[in-house]
Amino acid sequence: MLNNTIHGVELIELDTGSPVGAINTYLIFGEKLTLIDTGANLQKNWVLLKEALNKMQLTIYDIDQILLTHHHVDHVGLLDRILEVHPIPVLGHPNNRPWLLPDKQFVEWHHEFFQKFLSEFGIPAELCGAGKQFFDNLQPLSCHHVELSLELNEGDTIPGLSDWKIIETKGHAQSHISFYREKDQLLIAGDHIINHISSNAAIEPPMVRNLERTKPLIQYMENLKKCVNIPIDTVLSGHGSTVRNLKELVTDRLYGIDERASHIKEMIKDNYKSGFEIINDLFSPRTVKEQLMLVVYETAGHLDLLLDRGEIEEIKKGDIRYYRSIS
Repeated sequence: MLNNTIHGVELIELDTGSPVGAINTYLIFGEKLTLIDTGANLQKNWVLLKEALNKMQLTIYDIDQILLTHHHVDHVGLLDRILEVHPIPVLGHPNNRPWLLPDKQFVEWHHEFFQKFLSEFGIPAELCGAGKQFFDNLQPLSCHHVELSLELNEGDTIPGLSDWKIIETKGHAQSHISFYREKDQLLIAGDHIINHISSNAAIEPPMVRNLERTKPLIQYMENLKKCVNIPIDTVLSGHGSTVRNLKELVTDRLYGIDERASHIKEMIKDNYKSGFEIINDLFSPRTVKEQLMLVVYETAGHLDLLLDRGEIEEIKKGDIRYYRSIS
């Protein structure tokens, strides 16, 4: 575990419970002592969080509120444990709600959406339960009984942190927000900006049935560009090291996305291919087997981008969608 103070914000490094490794949570000493994200629901993290607070001569009971960057399990998992002993407000984007307190209808809709999405992507029938399995495998690491106390949207100020404001940074998740302090040009960016890897833009079901799903990679790119246009000197990320060269990093990320999109376009210049066929051309059999949902997210995002640019076309044969380059 690593504790650091950066611009008066205390870093507390916890565990994700996955190969991703560590997650960065943060403590802000404002008018209200505020915890940014919580780590996954692991006994190890519960102990580490209390030990980190103790080193600062604090306890769980000194925290006044919890602020969420987004709903992924490594960022919200300890909420149930914290609130059970110390019920305090939880603040975040309204799109956190169905994930923090998942009801039966939401879970059923989630599974139904991915069953259909994966089937149309050309995923074999025996693998189309991957969406449900992915969701189910994460649930032990998440929270299950949390009500959002206050919704935060673009431009809002944060109660108890009057010099911070909200920047919506959707793409990695539809609930994703970042926190900006203008006076020292500091951004707490969650998983929107990470120094060592590009954030995976996750496919999510629409918040309302029968609406068109969001195209998260396109959204992610737009929000990267938005951050470049804000005077930001330092970025504190959800994983990895501090970012101090934001413009260069964003340039590299956008270039990498364009390169992958161009590669996919070249792969389908002669023949129509399903998403699953494209995945198998891009990734090793082991990666496809072990990380199916993640490679689906990445591939579908780049196909969305190419369709949006008018560089490829999509047709549906039977229940499966196929893609081919136009020029």
